[in-house]
Amino acid sequence: MSGPKVVRIVTREESEAICRGLLARIDAALEQWTRAGRLHDCIDDAAIAAAERRRDSLSALVSQGRFADMQTQAPAEVSFLRADMTTRLAKVVAAKAVARTHARRRVEAATTLLRALREAGIDVGAETVRGLEQGDQGALAEGFRALAGNRAPSETSSALAHKLRLGETPASFADWLAGQPAPEVDPGIARIEARLDELATLEVATPIEGLHARLEEARRAQPSRRSLILDGLEVETGRVLADARRVAQLLSELRLRVAELKEVGLPCDAFDEAGAATPSEALERALAAADMALAEHSAKAAADSRRAAVMKGLAGLGYEVREGMTTTFARSGKLVVADSARPGYGVELSGAADARQLQMRPVALERAGQASDPSRDRDAETIWCGQVTQLAKALADAGGGLEIIRSLPIGATPLKRITEAASKENERVETEKMVERKLRST
Repeated sequence: MSGPKVVRIVTREESEAICRGLLARIDAALEQWTRAGRLHDCIDDAAIAAAERRRDSLSALVSQGRFADMQTQAPAEVSFLRADMTTRLAKVVAAKAVARTHARRRVEAATTLLRALREAGIDVGAETVRGLEQGDQGALAEGFRALAGNRAPSETSSALAHKLRLGETPASFADWLAGQPAPEVDPGIARIEARLDELATLEVATPIEGLHARLEEARRAQPSRRSLILDGLEVETGRVLADARRVAQLLSELRLRVAELKEVGLPCDAFDEAGAATPSEALERALAAADMALAEHSAKAAADSRRAAVMKGLAGLGYEVREGMTTTFARSGKLVVADSARPGYGVELSGAADARQLQMRPVALERAGQASDPSRDRDAETIWCGQVTQLAKALADAGGGLEIIRSLPIGATPLKRITEAASKENERVETEKMVERKLRST
């Protein structure tokens, strides 16, 4: 299959650029993960060190030329960091719920203990009483010791004091406190509390003081009014939490894009201004703009590297590659390069602006007043076949690759004939345009 070919070109420079962008995203995701974990005290140094080792392992894949492995594993690492922090923060929220239950248990236990102390006529001092009224752990322990140590019987002593005097107390204050019944909690209140706790873990500027105030109002309200307040909070906290999650997700994504923009040297001040108070619609627009800027930059850089790699490969095969040809190819989408070893023959390159796929075909170059010899065309196609193989090997040795998408056999189509003078004239015109643009830019 040695006639015209459609090929896909991949260069080492293109792969390295993709990997650098992915590493920038990983670094940004790792920074977010570490900051959130330390802020909410849910990661330790060992977890951070393990994450940094994984990041370094991905960087090593680039050094080893294992670009495909890196491009597969990098997005998975970003997803893992996000999922891991979501799990850790969920545990933080759950721990707060448990802490509230324990605090309520202490308050109710303190109320019981204070009543027993008063019934037993035991004076523990004003400071301890204030502590008991607030459910303070130290005051509970002090009151427990005072009640347990009281040996004076009293007709008005409580059942708790009576048990303590009879030696029926648990082995320790901690055991006694743990044995106290868990306070009843309204499921609606618990659900709202959990939502407010989650909102506090999101890096989003959401005013929740009013929601907390309404929740406290619900706690103190009569059952009928409490239901009305909780119904309203159920709807509002659900909406606020959904919006906050969306903003947090968009903000996280935008920070990854900003890191990649900085990596490739593109301006990103406008995106840096986005913060926790930015509405989701504005974040969506910023994210789309960042993605477009990155896509345009990477497409141009990749196309330039593909064209440059092909021209370098052709030069290595003995083709007459001259300065400015790559620019001419980029502007016109077509270029003819003569083979210095075979006068009268060359190769025509054509393709779209992104140069992802190129058509490469051998051509006969005809000079004015001198007809080409069609009998040599078959040999030209055969030689071209070997040159494509050499070009593919050169690209592979450089860390890239050439994949043949379509190919026609020798003789399947007549060799295209191009007037050499016309080809050189096109190249001259494009070169003059390039020089003119350079002069205008200086």
